[in-house]
Amino acid sequence: MEAEKNISGISENLAESIAEQKELKLKSRQKGILDGIRIAVSASDNEDLEHLGLSIQHLKDVMIELARYIMANGGTLLYGGHLKNEGFTRLFAELSYQYKYLDDKSFRFVNYFPFPNSNSLTLVIKADFVKQQVEPVTIEIPKHLGDIDKNRKYDPFNNIEDRYIFSECFSDMRRIMANESHARFLLGGKQSNFLGYLPGIIEEAYYSLQANKPIYIIGGFGGAAKSLSRVIRGEVPKEFTNEFQYSNSFIQEFKKTYSDKASVLIDYNQLFDFFKQYNLERFSKMNGLSVDENIVLFESQNIHEIVFLIMKGLKVISKK
Repeated sequence: MEAEKNISGISENLAESIAEQKELKLKSRQKGILDGIRIAVSASDNEDLEHLGLSIQHLKDVMIELARYIMANGGTLLYGGHLKNEGFTRLFAELSYQYKYLDDKSFRFVNYFPFPNSNSLTLVIKADFVKQQVEPVTIEIPKHLGDIDKNRKYDPFNNIEDRYIFSECFSDMRRIMANESHARFLLGGKQSNFLGYLPGIIEEAYYSLQANKPIYIIGGFGGAAKSLSRVIRGEVPKEFTNEFQYSNSFIQEFKKTYSDKASVLIDYNQLFDFFKQYNLERFSKMNGLSVDENIVLFESQNIHEIVFLIMKGLKVISKK
């Protein structure tokens, strides 16, 4: 008699089939080209978007695609964000949950919380993050600030001492992130009305390059990232001058009082000299893209083009 055909779709040796599937899944995960690579994210709203005919949603679209590709290829994203709804923290947490592996307990997204952002990180929120395979990292207040009151109301836009405390806390976080990452990409970023010594994206780029880590500048969406791309090309944008950044009495007094104590360069002439060292040739050797490819990345608003170039560069540096 002819053997009965198995039309159930279930393997006749189920145990063997399950074992093979698990082995294939593990092998597939281990083949991610970015396994073990930690990529810091510098992205935020900026003043140029409306002028460019864009919105914060365009930034989020780019971030979603980049995060998807990086996580799907085994990479881990590092971000220093807050828990407000307009930020990127919640967005990255959702993506981390979607792209987690059932047999993998590692974190695909790490969110750093400096003071005062750390005040909002309750045990319930921490537990929810861990459930989504997000690692919440609290950055302790720098010891040199002494025993400051964590619960009082701070006013960093009107009180220079409060501005100093905030700036030092954020600078410490940015330095730690630079040291704990393998690369960083930059998108958008305010150039005025920011909280800290410098526009956040500029300061984060400074710490990454100081730590000899490659950076990728997505300049087509304006902001601090665009200005930095111009500096790398040898230009001097007005936003990268002391005249532009120290245009009111409060910020002038802040610079005068704390320039000797600041953790980062806050004179824009010195800052320009620092970044000028990274001309296009040196910059490109660091991030694995050609000079022409970096120029495209400085200008592009095409999501597919941006993702392709950054993934190409990350693949190169992952082999170093």
